[in-house]
Amino acid sequence: MSDILCRWLNLELGLSKVVEPHSFTKDFANGYLLGEVLSKHQLQDDFQHFSKNSTANAKLNNFTRLEPTLQLLGVPFDLSMAKAVMQGQQGAATRLLYQLYVLLQKKKRSGLTGAAMESMQPPANARLHRVENHIYTQRLRTVVRREVDEKLQKITQRFDKKGQGAHGRSVMAELQQEEKRRHLQEERRLQDIQKLQQARRKQQEMMECIQTAGVQIPKPPVSRSLRAPRKRQQHEAQHVHQQIAQFEKNRKRLSPASCGPAALSVQVTRAVSEDEMAQWNSEYVQKIRQRLEEDASAREQREKRRRRALIQQLHAHHAHEELVREEQLIGRLMRQSQQETRIAVQLMQIRQQKEVLRQNRILQQRQYEEQRLLDFQKALDREATVLQQTRMEQQDELRKERELHARLAAERAQLKTQKHSSVCRGILEQIVDLATKSGEYRLLTANVIPPKLLREWKELYFSGEPLYDVAEVELGAEQEKLHILNQQDYDEYTNMKGEWAWPEEEGESKAPPPNNDILGHVVARLRDIVYPPSPGDPPPQFPVFTLRACVLGKPCSGKTTCLTRISQVHGIHILSADALIQEALQAHQAGHQALESDPSPDSEEKTESRGADEQTQEEAESSAAADSGAVSKDPQPADLPKKDSETKRSLRAQYGVAVEKALKRGGAVPDELLIDIFIHAIWQVPEGQGWILDGFPTNVSQARLVEKALTGTDPEQAVRNRRNKKPNLAEDRNAPKAPPPPSPALHLAVLLQVSDEQAVDRAVHQSQQAREENAAPADDSGDTPPTEHTQQSAPPAGERTHIQHRLAEFQEAWPKLEKWFGEKQKILAKVAAEVDEDALFSSVEAVLFNAMNAARTGSQDPPHAEDKQAESPEVQSKPSGSESGRSGGAAGQTTDSSLAAVEASSPTPGSAGWVYVDEPLPKEIPGYLAVYWDTVCSSYSSSVKAVMQNLRSERDLIIHHLYNIREDFQQYLQRPDLKQEFVSVWQRDYNSVPDNMRRDEETKTELHQRLDDLRERLWDICDKRKEEAWQKRAGVIEDGWLEDHTGLLINHYSTLMQVEVDRFQDTLLVLRDYYTGMYRSALPEAADFTCIPLLDIADDSGHQPDGSTVGRSPGPAPSERRTKSAGKKDTAEPEEKKKTKVVPLVGCRSPSADPSRLLQDIHHTALTAITNMASAEAQRLECEASEEQQVKRAHTDDAAATHSAKKKSAKKKGSPSPTKEVTPPPPLEETAEEVQRRTVRSRIRQEYSAALQHEEAAVRQRMELVRLHALATIQSVQHRAEHTHTDMKEWVDLRFSSEMKSIEQLAEVVKLHIESALRIPHELVLECTDFFIDGEMRVLSTPPPRPRPPPLEPTNDSTLTVLQLHGLHAQLRSIAPTGLVSSKELCELLQELTSLAMGSDALPEAWTNITDLQVQELVGVLVQDRGMVDWQQFLLSAAQPWPLPSQSRLLKTLKRFREMDPEARGVVTLDQYAQVELWFSSQRDAPVPEDPTEPLPYDRLANLKQFFFTLFADPDASPPVLDYLTMLLYLCCHPDPAQGFTSALSLVTQHKLQYTHPSPLLQSVLYMDGANEHEAEEEDDGVCDEGDGVSVDELLRVLNRGGPQVTSHHDKHTDTREDMKQDLVKVFKELGFDEEEKAPFSILSQHLFLQDLMEGSLQYLLADLHTVLQLQKSDGEPSVFTAS
Repeated sequence: MSDILCRWLNLELGLSKVVEPHSFTKDFANGYLLGEVLSKHQLQDDFQHFSKNSTANAKLNNFTRLEPTLQLLGVPFDLSMAKAVMQGQQGAATRLLYQLYVLLQKKKRSGLTGAAMESMQPPANARLHRVENHIYTQRLRTVVRREVDEKLQKITQRFDKKGQGAHGRSVMAELQQEEKRRHLQEERRLQDIQKLQQARRKQQEMMECIQTAGVQIPKPPVSRSLRAPRKRQQHEAQHVHQQIAQFEKNRKRLSPASCGPAALSVQVTRAVSEDEMAQWNSEYVQKIRQRLEEDASAREQREKRRRRALIQQLHAHHAHEELVREEQLIGRLMRQSQQETRIAVQLMQIRQQKEVLRQNRILQQRQYEEQRLLDFQKALDREATVLQQTRMEQQDELRKERELHARLAAERAQLKTQKHSSVCRGILEQIVDLATKSGEYRLLTANVIPPKLLREWKELYFSGEPLYDVAEVELGAEQEKLHILNQQDYDEYTNMKGEWAWPEEEGESKAPPPNNDILGHVVARLRDIVYPPSPGDPPPQFPVFTLRACVLGKPCSGKTTCLTRISQVHGIHILSADALIQEALQAHQAGHQALESDPSPDSEEKTESRGADEQTQEEAESSAAADSGAVSKDPQPADLPKKDSETKRSLRAQYGVAVEKALKRGGAVPDELLIDIFIHAIWQVPEGQGWILDGFPTNVSQARLVEKALTGTDPEQAVRNRRNKKPNLAEDRNAPKAPPPPSPALHLAVLLQVSDEQAVDRAVHQSQQAREENAAPADDSGDTPPTEHTQQSAPPAGERTHIQHRLAEFQEAWPKLEKWFGEKQKILAKVAAEVDEDALFSSVEAVLFNAMNAARTGSQDPPHAEDKQAESPEVQSKPSGSESGRSGGAAGQTTDSSLAAVEASSPTPGSAGWVYVDEPLPKEIPGYLAVYWDTVCSSYSSSVKAVMQNLRSERDLIIHHLYNIREDFQQYLQRPDLKQEFVSVWQRDYNSVPDNMRRDEETKTELHQRLDDLRERLWDICDKRKEEAWQKRAGVIEDGWLEDHTGLLINHYSTLMQVEVDRFQDTLLVLRDYYTGMYRSALPEAADFTCIPLLDIADDSGHQPDGSTVGRSPGPAPSERRTKSAGKKDTAEPEEKKKTKVVPLVGCRSPSADPSRLLQDIHHTALTAITNMASAEAQRLECEASEEQQVKRAHTDDAAATHSAKKKSAKKKGSPSPTKEVTPPPPLEETAEEVQRRTVRSRIRQEYSAALQHEEAAVRQRMELVRLHALATIQSVQHRAEHTHTDMKEWVDLRFSSEMKSIEQLAEVVKLHIESALRIPHELVLECTDFFIDGEMRVLSTPPPRPRPPPLEPTNDSTLTVLQLHGLHAQLRSIAPTGLVSSKELCELLQELTSLAMGSDALPEAWTNITDLQVQELVGVLVQDRGMVDWQQFLLSAAQPWPLPSQSRLLKTLKRFREMDPEARGVVTLDQYAQVELWFSSQRDAPVPEDPTEPLPYDRLANLKQFFFTLFADPDASPPVLDYLTMLLYLCCHPDPAQGFTSALSLVTQHKLQYTHPSPLLQSVLYMDGANEHEAEEEDDGVCDEGDGVSVDELLRVLNRGGPQVTSHHDKHTDTREDMKQDLVKVFKELGFDEEEKAPFSILSQHLFLQDLMEGSLQYLLADLHTVLQLQKSDGEPSVFTAS
């Protein structure tokens, strides 16, 4: 299947790239070839937008465009398939291609096209596919990672590796410190044990001495008489104990408790003691007492219950007896007669009846009263219920309005939050992109970001454009980004700033060429002739109004109420949109007709056309413009006819017709129509009064229309003019300046501020009040209220139903209105409206009065602004300079008086006093030249921008290519080898040797021979790999990439030179045709356009620049010019075609093709062409002047001949006369016209020559700048490439040396086992450049030992003695054995020492009185980067004063040390060190005390020498040894770090070097301070000898003396030796030296990086701590002391 697909793709389709079966995954991953396949079958119409890149944006663009086409074909293509193809999953691209192959073959057999397939698709499926495509596009954006994210991950991985390495190094350092700590603890434990043993030994010896010295007295024997009684007493005591035990046992057995379970427990326990027995007895007695108490309480309770029962029985007996007595009494009473009983019953019945009647009457009256009360209460309840219901409805309505407002406010807040979140997210993404760009550039180049790139990124960041390339689907953003960068580069190039500033190396910087005033005048005159400025419409002449204002605010903010009261009180006219529209509708409904509406016949037509044209937007805009213009031309109130009221009504009725038509269509009233209605109402306001717009304008577009209608000027016209301004290469300084913007049309704009909640409450309240007022007349009388009353009392419907939408519209439109009235026109005044009506009226009244007073004051200032505007055209029309000529050029009239004035004063052409020659021109020349010049300007701008864009692309390509070369070569060096296999086989063979044979000498010899063979074999592998690496590097160097891209750069700059030459030639043609056309009808023929040669890049045709496409093709313009002038159209076009095809090419691959020389030749060719064109024009002007002189002489000769002929004829006719003297012929008298014409031609030639010379000088300066910039760019590219090649060489050497070192370490380990006759139990591993044992333990060198402390001397003022220095040295070494201590720890140590030094010798007295702030300032003198301090350097500074060495003395001292070290080990012992004489001599004659614990007697120099040994010697060596070169490097410290660095470098190179400060002021200050006394002595010794120069390794040796980080102007922290080495190699490459070469120090010291490195080398700074202490002591405050 793969072979079939390959034949189909390669043979049938013929793709742009040959596809192989094994490369399907890689070739089709970006989707470009898939688009090409579909394009071959005419299915992918947008294939030109596909990208060949493999970036994330390119994949996103390609696969987004592929999905609709694949869905149309029926290919099952979804997000998972696209993801699989993009990620290169095995078989995904093959399956997709096979499906595509099958479907395309079917489509080919059916003969359907893409359009036919789309038309055959059902509409439902088409809609479904569009929805799926949208979902697919959105999900694909989430799946495909951004390019910035991928690069950010790459940068993060790099720094993660660095962090892991730093963490590993820190862990190893911690392990080493822990091991040292354990070692110190073990040493201290052993010392304590030794001290304890010595103390015990001494104590034992003392006891022995005491025993030997003392008299021993014998001990008396024990008497036998005392022993017998003691034995007897013991026997009796035992007998008594036994008897007691027997008694206790018997007592327990016979006790009553022995019968219970306790007895059993007692039997098995030990004998009870007396205390336990007493305790048990007491518990038993307590239990008995408790039982007795319980029995007594029980008896009392039983007695109480018995008594209670007896009492209850007694009460029951009494009750029974009472009942019996009552029964007996009833029985006696019942014995009466029955007659009495009946009479009593009747009487009782009658009484009861009477009582019932009386109660019935009372009940009936009570029921009547209750009924009346109930009815009254029901009425009250009914009214209360209705009122309550009304209140609830009101509250419910208010609640609903508030809830609606809260919901809408929450939605607006959410939308605003989302908008702000999106803006913040975009800003954060741009910040991340900017940081990623910076990190990417540092990753690619390891250099500081150039200012040019920073300016580009900053411009894109401020413009909101993406820094990385966007997908092709967002092509507009990419085009805008290119436009911004191109415009920035174009501005820098034309203004000669930024990257295109004049180089400082070329001497004095040059400013950009000045403007060519003559050319600017010519272009301005041509444009005025071709495009004459149209006279603007005069501004509308409104009556003088005392107040022009508008009051704005939210709905229900009190605008109408307040303005109504103001109108009633002060008579100011209030113009409301609703009222005016209602009046217009009422006028239309009343049937008024326009009889005499407008004096102009266009008024009725305008109104009718407005109503007809409102159907489309474009026609509405045109009608609005006509209406606004017509409104401004309405007649003044004084000019109206007598039937004024009738006219107003009829015009208002016409507006009502238009309003009714707009409302019937269901839309709002157009803004233009509203403006016309307002303007008409303003015309009706009497003069001398004021008017206020109520709630109008509602948006900024209406505000602009109001401004335009009242002032007659368009506020946005200036913005449109700036946006549509064409490029112009020459400006006219004498052109009339634009008039200043007019004052605002309104005097004041008032905003009534009220909260949304208050506006909603007011709207609801007004709605309820309106309903109550409408309901009140209905309740009083059943008649319907009149219509007028209903319309006046009921609020508008919008106030009740659309209050929320109106609030939303106001809040949306107000920010723009606030910016318009507040920031632009500055007439806005804000008034708080959440007050009562009186307070609001007072506030608005005060604001309006202030505005009226200000307007009245401004109107009284003479002259009026309208008068100035009216007079401005007349003033500008007066003849002055270029304006007079420009206005009168078309007429062609030049007066003699002006020529006389010109001849009297002869200013320089183009100066302020020069009067330009403005003779009349033929009609066709201005039109042709104006268009031609516009073409020249646009072509020049586009060509320069195209070249700048190509230069940027080439810069990015070079950076990425060099980075890819470095990365590929590093990966190539890390490829695996076979060394470990040979080592494993050799170790297995070695371990197979029997143990009894290992001690044999022959066996050892054989094993050594095998080891040598293994080593030779490993060396061969290393040599072979090194040779392959050299071949790889040579292949990279010789691939021709550098030559090709250098040629491309030269072609780009050649194109830029071609653009400059074309501009000069086009300018020459314009000037020549312009000035020639003034006095000659036929224009001269145009010369051939000059083509600057380009470099022929045969191997890289894809990148070969085309001069005809990048620069402006010079063919069409000259062809057009000759067609206009000479009429040779047919012959000119073929010649021009030939000219555009011929482009000279120069080879760039020849060995002698030096880029600088080629560029110089191209520059010389361009300058030669310019010189030839200028000289040809000069010769032509001279020829014209000579021709005029010849014509004048010919006229003179003709006149003389005519005069002599006349005389001869007179002699023949007349009588002979005596001979007379021959009179000369009368001079030829020239007419005034001829004199004027000759003077004008002379001035034309003078003006033309001056303009041409100006252009020639300008183009020469620009071309010189292009040449210098091209040279700098090409040299930079070459230096970068050479630096990359040097790094590759360094990597090869470093890897080879590391591999050889690991082999040597392996050999040393094996030799040790061979000599010891032992097996190698651990596995030996050679991994890359490292040697491991068992794969985990890496073989490293043993660290050096620690030094011993020397004796010290007493203190003296603020100077530390050697003993105190030694104490500080011990303290610092204990807290920071590595030599670097943080500033915080050092401050804490010094504070502790100063606080505990009172009464001790730890520090001098001057140090004990300093405060904590002074300690921090003292430490801050030597604080290096990251807050670390080299305490050895700190002790050197604290040990002052000691003599500072010169370079010659340092070299002599080094020579003496090397003489003392014959084996060249680089170290000396203490004895050898003592024999070496330093640059200062010690007091050797001073007596040395015999006691070694005492300090040396005041021999400070000798003690300092000893302290230097202790300070810099290895403390762990036995005996201590000193690396004298490291010590001398430390002692090179100097108050000036640059001098210290120079001394250290001279010490390493063993040659005297000299460094001069770039700043003479700093150098003078150093000499004033006396810091360079040793340099003066050095100058006496002789002239400095730099020797062969300085190498990279020597610089690294100087920089890595103490290991601190160094900061340069490039803001780069070099953490490792490799990073610093790379930077130094780059510096060497930039200066033209290889890595292995030595560069002269005088050249190196002039490099910015080296200067920054030397002046910032804090490890060679010797700070004067004593001066700091003295300043602190004298001032009493911490002084500012810096060491930079």
